[in-house]
Amino acid sequence: MTDTSNLKCNGCTDEVFVDGHHKMRTDLWIGFAILWIVPCSCRKINNHLRIASYFNPLANLSGVPVNKMGTIEYYLLDMLSQYLNFTYEIHVPPDVHQLGSPDETKGNGSWTGVLGQLVRDEVDMSISFGPSFHSRHLIVDVSVSIILDDISIVVPYPQQDTNAAGYLYAFDIATWITMILSFSAGSIAIWVVALVQKKGERNLSTILIFITAVSLGQGGYLRQYSQYSSASRLIQGAVLLALLVVSYSFCGIVTSMITSPRYEFIIRSIEDVVENEQIQPIIIKESSTHVEFEDSTYPIFQEVYKRIEANPMLLIPSSSEFIDVLLSDPNNVIIMSNLLADSEIEKDFKRHRVCRATVLPKIVNDRTNSLFLQKDSPYTATINRLLLLLRQAGLSDYLDSTYDTFASRCYINERKLKGNKQERRTTPLTLYDLRGIFRTFAYLFLCCFIAFLCELVVGKCQFPCGTV
Repeated sequence: MTDTSNLKCNGCTDEVFVDGHHKMRTDLWIGFAILWIVPCSCRKINNHLRIASYFNPLANLSGVPVNKMGTIEYYLLDMLSQYLNFTYEIHVPPDVHQLGSPDETKGNGSWTGVLGQLVRDEVDMSISFGPSFHSRHLIVDVSVSIILDDISIVVPYPQQDTNAAGYLYAFDIATWITMILSFSAGSIAIWVVALVQKKGERNLSTILIFITAVSLGQGGYLRQYSQYSSASRLIQGAVLLALLVVSYSFCGIVTSMITSPRYEFIIRSIEDVVENEQIQPIIIKESSTHVEFEDSTYPIFQEVYKRIEANPMLLIPSSSEFIDVLLSDPNNVIIMSNLLADSEIEKDFKRHRVCRATVLPKIVNDRTNSLFLQKDSPYTATINRLLLLLRQAGLSDYLDSTYDTFASRCYINERKLKGNKQERRTTPLTLYDLRGIFRTFAYLFLCCFIAFLCELVVGKCQFPCGTV
């Protein structure tokens, strides 16, 4: 039993907890002030309640840091007790620090954890929340939902995979071929103009070296008065314009491919766990996730739980260091509450100063969470009525926002996954992406041909006139 007059935040700094508490107080009374202005038919409890919890700061467990679930419990209980006018004392489950499950060793309807305390009349209510299953409805009263939580998969933090050979994949094969043919055609056109007009550079290899040098950013020039030919200048201008556009496109794509990290997870979804027999799915023993997978009729959940039943070591106690267990084998993954996973990853990051685990972007399942009271409790209707009013005033949104301050810096955006379909749309660049510059290149070549014909005509006319 915990004395509520001396609750402290074990395992966390006073600054973080106090700042969060002050922020919560400000937002709370602004968001819920309407409940004090509008008359409410809720009756007060006016009693002393025994409250079950297994998270700090309420549980006051030695050496256990505060996580986001414990913080939400603390604020929610403070809100309920003040509005419904009740005092409380905290009781921590003596066996497992979880909501619990049927106790197969004792039988006769016995339960472990918090639900066991409710069944045995050791507590009046649980402030530790969780999803409501049919088996729980049979033994306790379940409140209205208060917050959403997801089942997520925690995996080892993947290594960054940067593409050092990105320049080879900046364009697709058709684009590379078209570029080579276009610039080769430009070189040959300059050579043909010089041969026909008998002025300018007439060495094809020199022209090819010039075009290649300019393409690679090395510069260069063509000697022997090539500037006197309008056709030659137009061809060179068309080539340089095309090079300018292609170079900017190339630099942007290559820079993105080389500098933007890509991540490759061992799995990406719960379906991958089933398909890969080497993956070892770990679940916290007697947690809500354990109960959900054990009782589920969903085929994928059943397949995962069969693997766990075949290897009981995959059920770990709630006192475990989850990230250390995860990293003990490269094929390990942990299936757990997203709220708890985020706190564990953040705690591990503060300890090691490096991301060692992350949560897959694709969740397994989303679920609503409720509070639990004794079966046919006289307080159920009162608490439900208040929770409904608080929900109308924004309780769910508020609780969602409270744990944003704990958001893990180790999360990986789905767009950064290696081979992500959203990245394939613009990388590599295709002929369709660069169709504009190649059309311009073709139009300028046509103009060059017209200028070339005009120069030939003018040259033919000037020759007879000069002889007269």
